[in-house]
Amino acid sequence: MTSSNNTPDFHPSAQPADAPASSDAQSGEQVLPQITEKQARRINAPARNMIISMVVMLLLIIPVLWLMPQPNKNPYRPTVDVPVVAYEASREAGYHVAAAEQEGWHYNYARWNTGAADGINYWSSGQVTPSNHFIELVQAQDANPTWVAQQVGNAVPEAQVQMAGTEWEVRSQVDPDDKNKITTNYIGELEGTTVIMMGEAEAPEFESLAEATVAYLKAPSSTASPTPSSGIG
Repeated sequence: MTSSNNTPDFHPSAQPADAPASSDAQSGEQVLPQITEKQARRINAPARNMIISMVVMLLLIIPVLWLMPQPNKNPYRPTVDVPVVAYEASREAGYHVAAAEQEGWHYNYARWNTGAADGINYWSSGQVTPSNHFIELVQAQDANPTWVAQQVGNAVPEAQVQMAGTEWEVRSQVDPDDKNKITTNYIGELEGTTVIMMGEAEAPEFESLAEATVAYLKAPSSTASPTPSSGIG
């Protein structure tokens, strides 16, 4: 007779039902690494050193910036001693150069120009108007049509106008790079010299300069010359 074997099967890989779960399964939190105080100081050292360097740099730069000369906030207002420059130029020219000064206007430059290839020496000056426009004035004796054409960029005559009791020829030229930029030129004969006013100012400002120039050349006191009618010694 065959006897039945009631011994249960044994599986080594099986775990008891009440076996504890693994440590990874028990904890769902991430374990944070712990650092020592010395390690924390070492980590924070580069940032602290960078801040210290920036502070030191600022302390070095601020005195330098403080001592640097301030830029000219208005480049159109250089210092021009017009009476002195005009007097010296008049002595060189042999005639009174136009150096009228008006309230609210200021000179950008004033000089006597020599050594040109055409042999014509001339006076030139630049003034800024009260509306911040720029007008250049050139004046020469024995000027010829070629010299005049060169001064006004070969602009052709357009009209004749009366200003300050003098007839002025008007010529305009358009900037080839900026069609909206138009330079107006007024050419007149004053006291035996040719005077050209050039710029983008409005007509009333040209008229104001024309009146001041005509009046000045009749009595050029700013050049400290002996009399308006005498030659320059």
